[in-house]
Amino acid sequence: MGIKSHPKTARNKMKTQFVFIPGLGADSRLFEAQRKVFPNAVTPPWLAPLKDETLAHYARRWAQHLKLKKGCVLVGISFGGMVALEMAAWVRPQAVLLIGSCRHPSSVPWTLRFMGSFRVWPKLAKALARLNPSVRGWFLGVNKGAQLNLLMKMFRESPDDFLIWTVNAIRGWKGFDGKFRPVRQIHGRRDRLIPCRNVEPDEVIEDGGHTIILTHPEEVNSFIGKWANLSAKGSPSQKTRTRRS
Repeated sequence: MGIKSHPKTARNKMKTQFVFIPGLGADSRLFEAQRKVFPNAVTPPWLAPLKDETLAHYARRWAQHLKLKKGCVLVGISFGGMVALEMAAWVRPQAVLLIGSCRHPSSVPWTLRFMGSFRVWPKLAKALARLNPSVRGWFLGVNKGAQLNLLMKMFRESPDDFLIWTVNAIRGWKGFDGKFRPVRQIHGRRDRLIPCRNVEPDEVIEDGGHTIILTHPEEVNSFIGKWANLSAKGSPSQKTRTRRS
């Protein structure tokens, strides 16, 4: 069950700009449930990367392109969380909220990073997804038809060159330097892409996979609203909490 909003929390949500950054192979369609709750939500399209551009340089250039203001809340899903962490150095947000993401590339299993080093991987992954969509659904923790169809559609429509760049950018990323606070994180216990044991989340959804932004929108929205409000007050850190659906 989601956390009820206090009137003051609701007012803060109305004032705060929330910038939602999707994961690899996804776009703004991922955030339908968040746009309904956070009126000032910004869900920008991906910026085309430059040749051999690093993740840090890309994040800085995108932040400048979007003209993000100090005091916004950056919400990053999976790869988008890595981008958000790098943006924080230039934007000085109120908070960075990670959803199914990580603070260092070593949190992603080496097998996935290795397979992603081959330029043909997007074509192979898309072909496999067409032949057996349920495999991709299992990997991402999605079993509902509409949600799986959305993920498949976004992935198929993602340019291969962009997908190749994202994996190379992750492999070359140095990781979060820890200089910005606060950073808060929610993660699915059953995440197969970024295993929960490889990260240190503030909250865990026990039956959640990698795509909790879709499968558990109420819990994720409560997490976003709560930590955005607490960061505005300068709340001290809390120990990891577990959510059971």
